Amino acid sequence: MTPSLQRTPTNRPRRAAAVQPDFQPDGEILSVTVCPAPPGAFVVAVHGEVDRSTGPLLCDRLLHHLRPAHPRLVIDLTDVSFFGAAGLTVLVTVREAAETAGVRLCLVAGTRVVLRPLAITGLDELFDVCPDVAHARLRPGDVADDDCILPGPRAGPGTPSSV
Repeated sequence: MTPSLQRTPTNRPRRAAAVQPDFQPDGEILSVTVCPAPPGAFVVAVHGEVDRSTGPLLCDRLLHHLRPAHPRLVIDLTDVSFFGAAGLTVLVTVREAAETAGVRLCLVAGTRVVLRPLAITGLDELFDVCPDVAHARLRPGDVADDDCILPGPRAGPGTPSSV
């Protein structure tokens, strides 16, 4: 006779078998919106999750908008809810293609979801990272490169400042 295991009832709720993705309103995990931003720029707004399954789509959409006729591409990542290693790969690939095409690339990011992976890998030093689209849309001559990087912690009163 084979022993059988019986489940004893508990008051705990059952755990889900798998985590369901957080879908966008139209049923997609990732959506990409592109709008021209004069003079000579495109703003690509990314919404949702950037992972292994959505990375190739995002990469294709970004590479499509690298054109010498539009010397500036702004990638708005403020509405990204997940940013995995595939997202970092996409950004590096697009950056290399942008340099080849003579297009200036700027990232808009203000959330930990995006900023943390960039900082951990050191890629935050490689990209122009702006806190909002308005700042990123300034023409290259209007703002120094250092002004486009998110500010770090500032020394307050009674706090030693670094020299």
